[in-house]
Amino acid sequence: MASGKGKPLQFDLDDEDLKLFSEEADEQIELLDTILVQLEGEPDPDLVQQIFRAAHTLKGSSATIGHKKMASLTHAMETVLDSVRQGQRTPTPRMVDALLAGVDALRVLAQEVATRRDSGLDPASLETDLLAILEEEDDEDAAPTPEIQSSSPEAAQEPLALRLSPEDVADALADAQQGRSIYAVEIVIAPDCQLPSIRCYQALQELDTLTRVFATWPDRQTVEAGSGEYSLSAVVSTNEADEQLQAGIRSISDIQTVRIRHLSAGDLSSSGESAAAPTASNVSPLPAARAARTAMRLSDDPAPVEATRGPAKKTAQSVRIDVERLDGLMNLVGELVIDRTRLQQVREQLSGVLKDANLTELMENFEETTSHLARITDELQEEIMRSRMLPVRSVLTRLPRIVRDVATRCGKKVELITAGEETELDRSVIEEISDPLVHILRNAVDHGIEAPADRLAAGKPETGTITVTAWNQETYIYLSVRDDGKGIDTRALRRKAVERGLVSREAAEMASDEAVLQYIFYPGLSLAAKVSDVSGRGVGMDIVRTNIERLNGQVSVSSTMGKGSEFIIQLPLTLATTKALMIMANDTVYAIPLVSVTEALAEHDADIHSVGGQRTMRLRGRLLPIVDLATALGDARPRSLSQERFVVAAKHSDRQAAFLVDRLLGEQDVVVKSLGDLIGNRKGLTGATILGDGTLGLIIDTASLVAEQAQVKASA
Repeated sequence: MASGKGKPLQFDLDDEDLKLFSEEADEQIELLDTILVQLEGEPDPDLVQQIFRAAHTLKGSSATIGHKKMASLTHAMETVLDSVRQGQRTPTPRMVDALLAGVDALRVLAQEVATRRDSGLDPASLETDLLAILEEEDDEDAAPTPEIQSSSPEAAQEPLALRLSPEDVADALADAQQGRSIYAVEIVIAPDCQLPSIRCYQALQELDTLTRVFATWPDRQTVEAGSGEYSLSAVVSTNEADEQLQAGIRSISDIQTVRIRHLSAGDLSSSGESAAAPTASNVSPLPAARAARTAMRLSDDPAPVEATRGPAKKTAQSVRIDVERLDGLMNLVGELVIDRTRLQQVREQLSGVLKDANLTELMENFEETTSHLARITDELQEEIMRSRMLPVRSVLTRLPRIVRDVATRCGKKVELITAGEETELDRSVIEEISDPLVHILRNAVDHGIEAPADRLAAGKPETGTITVTAWNQETYIYLSVRDDGKGIDTRALRRKAVERGLVSREAAEMASDEAVLQYIFYPGLSLAAKVSDVSGRGVGMDIVRTNIERLNGQVSVSSTMGKGSEFIIQLPLTLATTKALMIMANDTVYAIPLVSVTEALAEHDADIHSVGGQRTMRLRGRLLPIVDLATALGDARPRSLSQERFVVAAKHSDRQAAFLVDRLLGEQDVVVKSLGDLIGNRKGLTGATILGDGTLGLIIDTASLVAEQAQVKASA
């Protein structure tokens, strides 16, 4: 199985083709992974056709670049899917398991193309399993009838529509006299193909490999220049049988129709005559702009060509943009935002200094220009941000497979329902939420949903339901994971937390059920009866909270015994910019994300008390610990305290704290920059920003600071 692992591999593609292949392969593999899970529950013909087309596309593209293992595996998968498509078999759990195992292998094999290194994976056993399923389910030896049109002369009686030059006719007749077969070939590419010009070029290459090509439409120069589109017709001679010719062309992905008709010497002679003097029995080539979007027919009547026109190619509504290019644009916009802020500051300084009446008009022009620049910058920033937005569907489509696999391992029946797939958020956030969402989902299946027998005994359907919903609200995205399982036992949770030494017995007994539910996020705590490969080590939910809070997000949980639980994740729509309260502490400027700020006031206006030697502030009925911000961030430099200081109350999730600062500088949109490798991760900081005057501001990690102060208060 691991023989040859790591050895270099050679594929017939350059860097540009590699990128194209990888994008297409990832897209088709993701599609297979998603729809195969649905196939088990609803063998809809349209669904089967989508799966078959995805497998067929992968087979064609992998065969084109010379990836034999990938092409062989997809061929075996395609054979199984074709039997379902033909109605000869119905999808069973075992069939879907085998197909999903094939999808997992395809991911590995596709990665071989990117790395050009052998993974050591041999798909032969998977292919054997797939074909064994066919033998078990169908005792008949008859193979599925392929959906291709007969290439016999009786099945296609149309005369030749392509006009051959006299030289081409002479060459074709000479080949016919030497025993070679002369064919008229018509190839139609699927109207939903994303790369028709490439498929057209691949079809021409395949014809060159198998035949001698006399003439094509569109002409060879057009196709090789990348201007071919949804159809290709040709007159060829070959020693190959028409079945081999069919098979070779159909190995290319996105081929919808292949028609092959044998041409007699009489057909060729009449074609040569019509080339010199066109008649009603011969159709002249259609204009390129019209015919490039038309499914061509070999017919002697112009009317049927119009009648059989395929769907016009839709104008592309989106383009793929390299992520690095988007990041570069975002950085440029960030610089523009900084310059806008600096101009506004210069305007304020000038307005206070220039009192000369003769400069009034100059100041007005300057203010008008800065206002216009601010508006344009805001619009540009918004458009760039929108270009980075992706539908959350890209995350949700991976979940059905996960639920199915975990449910199968746990011996449970679970249905997953998703809603809000079109909800958009920044790609940087999408990349980060996948793992937390998977952890919550796996726990919902393993801990939340009961075994079928237990559900029936409780008066519930034996199939449990998990609903994942996404929606936008203001500048946040919310993800809800709700199950109709047994709920979380708060009594057991109290007992486990005390046994693990995570909380004292007195604190656990005094805590409300809502507070106890938060214990599930404590590291090392799990209610699983035994450790399994799914859960039980008490690290999953701890990771969930840590990862979400690192994104300046929050996660909350609610549960009702016997009815189920719900987890709600709140995340910012983007991590690239944020609104912040700018403050100064010990001569350093900091930005506190505005979403976490609940109050900002002068120290002498705050309701401050001393409790057990700890300074606290009473705010809306709660006592918040007060700590000097510079000290909390580890700033031990000598300092001169100003006469009047300020208190900023901040919250994260259900925890709050108050921080003493030297000055309040106001609110501002800040562009988030990484601290970089030289500085690395610093306590209480999540990034940096450049201010309008060119100085550096540090962005506060509110989650970690508030959590730290809340723990200090609890231990005290």
